[in-house]
Amino acid sequence: MPRPDTPDTPAQQPIPLPVLGPGGSHRGAPRGGGQTGGGQLRGGPIGIGGPGALRGKPPARRGFWAAPHRPLFTAAALWAILALVWWRWGPVAGLTQPAFATPGEWHAHEMYLGIGGAAMGGYFLTALTSWTGRAPLAGPGLMALAGLWLLARAAAAAAGVGLVPALWIAPVAPLYFVALAGVLLWHITAARAWHRLGFPAAVAGLALAQGLFLAATDGIGPWDSATLIRVFVMFYAIKVSIIAGGMIPAFGGNWLAQNRPDVPPPHDPPGRKWAGLAVLFSALGLTLAGQEGASALALIAAAAILAWRLSGWRLGAMRASALMLMLQAAFLWLVAGLCGVGLARLFPGLWTEADALHALAMGAMAGLVMALGARASARRDGGALRATPWLVAAVLALAAAAALRIAAPVLAREPMLEAATGIWVLGWAAFLVTWLPSLRGIPPRPVFSGPRA
Repeated sequence: MPRPDTPDTPAQQPIPLPVLGPGGSHRGAPRGGGQTGGGQLRGGPIGIGGPGALRGKPPARRGFWAAPHRPLFTAAALWAILALVWWRWGPVAGLTQPAFATPGEWHAHEMYLGIGGAAMGGYFLTALTSWTGRAPLAGPGLMALAGLWLLARAAAAAAGVGLVPALWIAPVAPLYFVALAGVLLWHITAARAWHRLGFPAAVAGLALAQGLFLAATDGIGPWDSATLIRVFVMFYAIKVSIIAGGMIPAFGGNWLAQNRPDVPPPHDPPGRKWAGLAVLFSALGLTLAGQEGASALALIAAAAILAWRLSGWRLGAMRASALMLMLQAAFLWLVAGLCGVGLARLFPGLWTEADALHALAMGAMAGLVMALGARASARRDGGALRATPWLVAAVLALAAAAALRIAAPVLAREPMLEAATGIWVLGWAAFLVTWLPSLRGIPPRPVFSGPRA
């Protein structure tokens, strides 16, 4: 990865803060001139570099299209409200409930590929600056990418109300992911950041899985739609493991150095990270192979390894930071969700997998989206990021909605589903209260961290 040798702001932090090294482990601040503005985090495996991530300072852009996280996180938050309201309550208002072969297929498609796809693009394109040292996608190029995302939503809506078969939109709907993979590939190869090629490959794989899913809704292809929904879930579980699993020890170490110097930095040996990812990928492969029992055991083993990682992160010492708690909550949902899905596969009479999956979709995936958006829109008081009360309320509402959705099978199902939907909508509305005003002016750099984490 190109070294950020020309930071935008001079290093003024006298304390050598822990940063995330190339292997994801903690170490002291870089020697010599490598420390980035005021002890900010340099680019690790998840691309959370400080303001020195660019080789040179590009012309400052203002407004909505100035940075990729702005339109794409906005799209994710708005669609999190609109898609669920339409799907759940549309028939009450006389609208057709959207469905492919089943309503659940449309719901899963828009949850993972609509909401998750927009947020993933916003994050990856923001991290790309740290990975490559190149200016972020902005302006017309960003508008074109967002337009492809909107085209995919329009195509899914048309298929959802029966205007066209879902199979017919298979050539159109994945174009957003194809373009996103292309942008990532172009910048990564131009910067010769070869170790980042897995990211555009993963996005291209998701585009392929989307096409296979749309074909499967018409009974075509090697896998049925339920199996491919499992693939989407595993994709985002791996993404949460990588992103949140890198940010928590990195940002947490920075926060502890500033606020709790008496506490040792988080302990996160690289072996635990790689072991967790290896088992997650094996669970994905076993799922595609139809090995129910083996994939269930792999999911439970992955949850155990991730919990082992958590045990060394000094989570209790960071409880005064609301923004750190948001990231931790997403990771905790990941652990609980993987374990829950694994148990549901082993004991289908005890719990349905469709219910257990919501711990991963609502708690881990959506929780990480909201945690990242909270950091991007947080107040920056003297360099330290501060969550507004609206952001705290939004995350609490999201957690409550996820808990109610998971508990619905053992309680009064329909009332719990209604309550979970309503609280989910209120949570994203509360998020937008803080998010929308943050879209003005020049985007902060770095986006997801500050000089004091």
